[in-house]
Amino acid sequence: MIPVMPLQDMLWFRLLAGLLVGLALGSFTTMLSYRAPRNISIVRPPSHCPKCHTPLKARDLVPLFSWLLARGKCRACGAPIGLRYVLIELVTTGATLIAFVWLGLTPHVIVALVGIVAFVALAAINIERGRN
Repeated sequence: MIPVMPLQDMLWFRLLAGLLVGLALGSFTTMLSYRAPRNISIVRPPSHCPKCHTPLKARDLVPLFSWLLARGKCRACGAPIGLRYVLIELVTTGATLIAFVWLGLTPHVIVALVGIVAFVALAAINIERGRN
């Protein structure tokens, strides 16, 4: 009889879960790092272009891919969307992948994810404000 590994022990599953969770957290971290220092609620208003204030549609909110498909520009006004958004999403996704591979699907990964979001958001805010 062939032994069957539990799903959470399979590396491919950890990588897939880490990628999906990482992309979602990367998008959240980007929003958090933009809104928090400006004292803007993370709930309202919905995501919008900071230049023309056009609300973003679902197709504009797919982490990394929306930025690539729009070629780094707002689909409504053509204003450039900073590379900072992609970098924050990539760093958060990379750190999340590492956490999932290293810790697996355990309660410890939740603590790590909170730390990752906090660290990346604070680092982005400090870099943006010139506090290295």
